[in-house]
Amino acid sequence: MMVFVGVHGEWGRIDVTQADLGCGQDRNSIYKTRPLAPLTCYECDWRLHLVHKTHGSYGLWFLRHASNAPHCEARLAGEGMAHHLLKLDLAHHARAAGWSAEYEVAAPDGSWRADVMATCSDGGRRVALEAQMAAISITDIETRTDRYRAAGVEVCWFTDRKTVPWLDNVPSVQIARPDDGGPVQITAGAARFVPEWCEDRSDCGLCECDNCGPGIDGPLPCGGHGKWLTADPFPLDRFVAAICANTTRLHRLRAKGRGDDGTWRWVTRSYFGLEEEQVQATARREQIMDRLAAIHRRQREAREAAEQEHLAAIEALLQRQKALIKPVVEFVYHEVGAYPNVARDGLPEFAMGVPVYLRNKPYAVICPVAGRVRALRSRLAPLVLFAASERERSRIVAQAAPGQRVEVLAAEASPDPVPVVPPRLEHGGLTVKQAVNRMLGLDRM
Repeated sequence: MMVFVGVHGEWGRIDVTQADLGCGQDRNSIYKTRPLAPLTCYECDWRLHLVHKTHGSYGLWFLRHASNAPHCEARLAGEGMAHHLLKLDLAHHARAAGWSAEYEVAAPDGSWRADVMATCSDGGRRVALEAQMAAISITDIETRTDRYRAAGVEVCWFTDRKTVPWLDNVPSVQIARPDDGGPVQITAGAARFVPEWCEDRSDCGLCECDNCGPGIDGPLPCGGHGKWLTADPFPLDRFVAAICANTTRLHRLRAKGRGDDGTWRWVTRSYFGLEEEQVQATARREQIMDRLAAIHRRQREAREAAEQEHLAAIEALLQRQKALIKPVVEFVYHEVGAYPNVARDGLPEFAMGVPVYLRNKPYAVICPVAGRVRALRSRLAPLVLFAASERERSRIVAQAAPGQRVEVLAAEASPDPVPVVPPRLEHGGLTVKQAVNRMLGLDRM
């Protein structure tokens, strides 16, 4: 297995991927020298020697343990060719962006070891560039990411694996190395936002009304219909340079309704701005929908309350009419010496009052609805109108014809059943249900 960092007996730590070994010396001063250069492993102190190989367009320099070396962490962390080449690329691109890049940089407490630690010129930012070519669980990679975050180190994981279940969970990208030897490409993990708006932003033409909420009618402003898409493949060097320049940042996608909101992606500021515009528009739209829904709810509650009040008024009217039947029959008998016939229910043509017939002709009306009396003045003027209280009488008098006779009778709380003979007339009697339906206008539906 290849390692790239060792310890020189005089110069200290060396990095053989750098032409000056990271300490201002030359590779030839330690390559195939006699006597052998004093190189040892930073983990096990075993002797190392410098190796040079050519791989495609790469001239590879790495360190190898001498024969019979013991097992150590450096050897166990040794890498295959793909891993090694990716680390070389990451370090090269970071240096090309004006940053320093060192291999195998470990935390003081040993809690992490970065494949490539890129550091800006003023030391204000450090980014661990991790080549993760082997399988790793989501839990493990999140734990390792948290360790970097706790140390104030940014991190990005790079992998060429076809299936990357943790791509949405940590700062990461998927890469591919073209067969033709071209530059390594970023194929997943970076995103671009494609905006889409209705032509008239004040009236959402793509709105599906079923999703707007119950009772919300009329135009609603467009909340935006843009979506996040995976960025088209682009070179690795451009991505590393963007990380160093801080022009691409890790972002948790917020545009809703596309199935990818909540995932982590690398995005540029311009795409963030486009998404922000849609997020704000969606929030405004939802506020309007909430206000309209609240208005609709209050209107519905008011209608229901009015309906309940109306039904209660109808029930009270029916109770008054029922309670007055016996007193009215007795009143008419004592006045004219004959028993009248009383209809079963109130009728519209008698202002929803219960008509009283004498010799098959209308004689009186029990508790007509005051609000309906004015429209029927000429019809009701010859008749006696009965009320159950002075208050009800005052309401009826205010709507009745001048001089209209309105009598107040004391209603009995529980009147005894009185034989009531329905009149043999065309308008006949109605059931209570029919009377209520007429009063509510349901019989015309």
